[in-house]
Amino acid sequence: MNHLARCALALVLTLAAFVPAAATLAADKPNFVFILSEDNSQDYLRMYDPTGAPTPNIEKLAEHGLIFDHAFSNAPVCSVARTTLATSVYAPRIGTQFHRKIQRVTLPEGWKLFQEYLQDAGYFTTNNSKTDYNVDRSIKVAWDDSSKKASWRERKDKSQPFFHMETHTESHESCLHFTEQQWHSDHLKTDINSVKVWPYHPDTDLFRYTVARYHDKIMVIDDIVGDTVGKLRADGLLDDTFIFYFGDHGGVLPGSKGYAYNRGLQTALVVYVPKNFQNLLDPAMKPGTRVGGFVEFVDFGPTLLHLAGVDVPQHMSGTPFLGKDISLADLNKRDETFGYADRMDERYEFVRTLRKGDLKYMRFFQGYYPDGLQNNYRYKQLGYVQWREMFKAGKLNAEQSEFFESKPAEALYDIATDPWELHNLAGDPKYGEQLKMMRDRLTDKLSSIHDLSLYPESYLIDEAVANPQSFAEAHAKEIDRLIGVANLALLPFEEAKPRLIEAMHSDNRWDRYWAATDCAVLGETARPLVDEAKKLLDDSEPLVRVRAAEFLGRIHAADPVPTLMDVLKNSHSPAESLITLNGVVYLRDDCGYKFHITKKDVKAAGGEVDRRLEYLAE
Repeated sequence: MNHLARCALALVLTLAAFVPAAATLAADKPNFVFILSEDNSQDYLRMYDPTGAPTPNIEKLAEHGLIFDHAFSNAPVCSVARTTLATSVYAPRIGTQFHRKIQRVTLPEGWKLFQEYLQDAGYFTTNNSKTDYNVDRSIKVAWDDSSKKASWRERKDKSQPFFHMETHTESHESCLHFTEQQWHSDHLKTDINSVKVWPYHPDTDLFRYTVARYHDKIMVIDDIVGDTVGKLRADGLLDDTFIFYFGDHGGVLPGSKGYAYNRGLQTALVVYVPKNFQNLLDPAMKPGTRVGGFVEFVDFGPTLLHLAGVDVPQHMSGTPFLGKDISLADLNKRDETFGYADRMDERYEFVRTLRKGDLKYMRFFQGYYPDGLQNNYRYKQLGYVQWREMFKAGKLNAEQSEFFESKPAEALYDIATDPWELHNLAGDPKYGEQLKMMRDRLTDKLSSIHDLSLYPESYLIDEAVANPQSFAEAHAKEIDRLIGVANLALLPFEEAKPRLIEAMHSDNRWDRYWAATDCAVLGETARPLVDEAKKLLDDSEPLVRVRAAEFLGRIHAADPVPTLMDVLKNSHSPAESLITLNGVVYLRDDCGYKFHITKKDVKAAGGEVDRRLEYLAE
């Protein structure tokens, strides 16, 4: 070796001594980090809305990665959204769509959470620290560590690839459970005059303060993101780690979290692409690229598995959106997302949504319940309270009042011109073709996943939670028939009438249940079926009686109180009692009936039932 070569070698060895080993060689597999902030849609971030909060750390991530303009949680509330994320399976397919669980659901044999498949591939998995799953899965099995101390730094072998997930509660809706005194004394960083009040809210000082306060919380989240990125950098891991920042669903102002509108489902998503694994993506996905294609929570797990070189299990509902074989052009062609909302705490409703491009279709299976129907936790926000008080006082315009009024069975929105979903186009003849197309697509979706919400939660608890997939497959034909009965509410009444009567006389109790529900949805339009509905007040199935009583009570054709009180006094099922109490709250608050209920009147009390009883006692 000549003198020049020896000098060059010495220089290389000297420099190597001062470079951390982790920085000299790329890892064999990429690491993954999920940073979740609770309860916030993309509307609160400046990078999506000029009036949003500044988030320089998240924006810095975006400069070295991808910004997704159409990322969606499939559900607008945490336990359902997080279960969907973890399983990569649409919740109504496996009975995990109710928040919070009255009883956990068992996954089918052989099915795992996506991080378990990463474990099988040699990954170290940690979660700090929220889980909130609706499946019966041991946390010790699902994670190598799930605790407030969990970190990738726990790895004994520092070359082991890892998946780390962390959730930050600083943006949770509870941060808006402030008092009158706090409102009038707090000093915020955000000027209340600089924020945007959404058009379906009243523009009051309270709402402006609420928005400004939340912007301050988003800035706290941004600092936390910067801290996590700083730790990865300090550990020499940043160049090997994909970082996903996103909200666990939309929210958090009144009428967003818990509701399947865009504001409850659409979330921010930024993916940092590490230098050493840029080769795993289409070269067209340059740093700072904004992605227009639609991605949803069921896709996240398959995406990580795909990037890690792990086969995506066939049972998963989602599709990878990053990988060598996924071009930016093809990704941007994805334009469809599916959403669902069922029970939120003690409040029941059954809503399904389908968005394709700028068209958003919403199916309200129990639309006679107003969105503003009491939910105790939601109404801890002073904004909710003021909003309802202003409605009762007649101080709201039509758009601001809709939240407290009954809804039609279906709605169609053009998000491009109506991002707040205020103008229902379902009754506009110009949109007849689009309405039918979206209705049919959603119906096909419900059929393809065997949507279990065609049965009441109480029945699913008794019959399906031990093996929901097997139950759904065994009842596929019945579910399809029940979808057909439920969709009678979408037909002109004279066309639907004979089929509704037939369903009301069916030997199948769930046919009768849906026929009675349709009548409640139709309201006055279904008055010719009052006599048929009255016969159902003596039905052998308690929930058929409840639905018939709701219909008759809604149009004041019969007193619903005796029927609902009798069901409450005789039911042994907490879920059945909760469904009945949902009707009690609606009939009392919106239809003016008087109920005098104590715990002694309800055989199956406890849990969410007690929340309803607390409200009724006020």
